[in-house]
Amino acid sequence: MADNKKKKLYPKETVTPRRPVILKSDREAPKDQVKEKPEKEKQPTIILKTREQSAPKDDRPSSPKGQSMESDIGQPCKIAQNENKEKKIIEKPSPPLKIMTEPIKLLDENLEFNPAALEFMNDASLNYLVVGVVGTQGVGKSMIMNLIAQSKPCEDICQRILNSHELPRESEYEENNVNAIQDQIENMNFVENPESKKHSIDDTFKFKMQDIKHIETGVHCTKGIDMYVTEDRVILLDCQALWSPSLIDEAANTNPITTRSANVVTVDCLQLASYLMSICHVLIAVQDWFFDYNFVRYLQTAEMLSVWSRGGEGGDEGGRGDTRPHLLLLHNRCAAPPPRASDAYRKAFQRSNLQLHSGMYLYSDINKNGIGVDGASKDCNLETCGSPLNMFLLPEISDDYQNKDIYRGHPSFETLAKRLRATVLGVHRHAITNVPNLSEKGWFHFCNKAWESIRKCTFFMEYERFLP
Repeated sequence: MADNKKKKLYPKETVTPRRPVILKSDREAPKDQVKEKPEKEKQPTIILKTREQSAPKDDRPSSPKGQSMESDIGQPCKIAQNENKEKKIIEKPSPPLKIMTEPIKLLDENLEFNPAALEFMNDASLNYLVVGVVGTQGVGKSMIMNLIAQSKPCEDICQRILNSHELPRESEYEENNVNAIQDQIENMNFVENPESKKHSIDDTFKFKMQDIKHIETGVHCTKGIDMYVTEDRVILLDCQALWSPSLIDEAANTNPITTRSANVVTVDCLQLASYLMSICHVLIAVQDWFFDYNFVRYLQTAEMLSVWSRGGEGGDEGGRGDTRPHLLLLHNRCAAPPPRASDAYRKAFQRSNLQLHSGMYLYSDINKNGIGVDGASKDCNLETCGSPLNMFLLPEISDDYQNKDIYRGHPSFETLAKRLRATVLGVHRHAITNVPNLSEKGWFHFCNKAWESIRKCTFFMEYERFLP
């Protein structure tokens, strides 16, 4: 029995050495196939050409590790090059920027924001200047904006201002038919007309000023906020008359006049003043020749209720100090300087966040025109008035302004108008918001958000409840 068991174990030992032979034959078989088909390995470009219809993994010929690594490294480079050629983006030139020939509404007569002015904004422009103006009715706000908007010197600027109150002649061609025919014949010259039209557009005033009809009826001329962008990328904002009785009469066309109508108009004017304080680099406060205490008090109230002033008070003191606008106090039609006006302004704006002592007079061209700080008036000097404020005086234009033999006591109106424009345009252009490198389109979107936040602000509604 023991012999039979030993004999049965022998065949198992004989089978065991055959197993490595079978494994060797399976591993060596692909090497023979690779040697028989070397041509298929040398054609990796066939796979690249048919990227979408790639062969399945079972049908692909097997290759050694070294050759597969080289092919895998070379294939993505070729694919990336083909993708870059297919995805070449053709850069189209940006459309030319539209030139503004007349002002456009930033806020319409219903105090609604107008987004149509976005097409005049340049997205690549960062060195722009925003100048706004506030004042009561008939103080000359539109005239000040026209003086700043003059890109070319105008010799007869005084005569144009004096003639701005006259009504346009509507029946000029009906009175004389001969003159009408001659004008039509002159207009047939197509060579001279474009130059004459361009010359007239550049020389005329951009903002509409009040005529004799507005003065006689007591109606304000500007409604809402008019915006004009000059060729030097200066954005001018002409605001409507603030705290004017004609605003109550205009509101009576839609709503009946009640005891609350005056308070509603007051709050609307405060919102406009606060809005200009938040979106302008320079804010010009225009008054007549006298010191208007009520107007100064309204400016203080608008600054108190403004959104940006409350944001600067919390936590970080002076965190928004660089975004405060320059305040320029301008007195129009001055025969003599207001007595002790600088002392009154210092006391009124003692705790103000507005930049009243920013030294705007330093940016004017003092050396060339021979005008010093006290050039407009001998009473306003450093000894009597102290450190100079951002205050400017413009004289009244008389009918005999061309007579240079008469002693005026101040430089001519043309000289002071040039100095005013140089003072405003040479001011430091600080950042309006905390966003760095804000373009004109970014500023326009900020204007929309600022007006929405001011209209929804509850502080103005609370202030209206305390009004008498």
